Amino acid sequence: MYPVMTRLAEDHVRLARLLDLFEDLLNRFHDGAEPDYELMAEMLEYMDNYSDIVHHPTEDIIFERVLEKGTERHDVFDVLMRQHKALGQLSKRFRESLDGILHEEVLLREDVEAHGRELIGTLRAHKRLEDEEAFPIALERLSEEDWAQIEAQAPTQDDPLFGTLDPLRYQALYARLAAESRG
Repeated sequence: MYPVMTRLAEDHVRLARLLDLFEDLLNRFHDGAEPDYELMAEMLEYMDNYSDIVHHPTEDIIFERVLEKGTERHDVFDVLMRQHKALGQLSKRFRESLDGILHEEVLLREDVEAHGRELIGTLRAHKRLEDEEAFPIALERLSEEDWAQIEAQAPTQDDPLFGTLDPLRYQALYARLAAESRG
């Protein structure tokens, strides 16, 4: 497989792991417990920053190249690129809900939970559409030369959580993932 696709596939595995953790925290929140808000905030920051700087721009380069080459499934790629822009807004709304709780604003728990579940559901559906439809089309349509050009254009920043570790930046998230790995 092409290195850029290997990286994206690894990102998707990691995202699934983070979404499972997020869902677990929301389930606890639903049951009336106070989840680790610092952990949730770090997860949102990580997902937003890495996705916006590296992951989604890389996918957009691939999707644009497929559209240039021509495909009868242009709707799939159009939807995914629009979602890349919309995901930031969903994340921002959920983050604002969490910030509201931390600043003791009066918010309905079910509204905060709904924002989190909407984000998780949208991310899972988005990832599934990429994995099951967009990536197979890209692998079929694009040439070796296309992949070499994509690789040259794609952002190359290391993953601050799973790549070159920055444990000071994501202390709570790093500790939680490390504990789960040992458990």
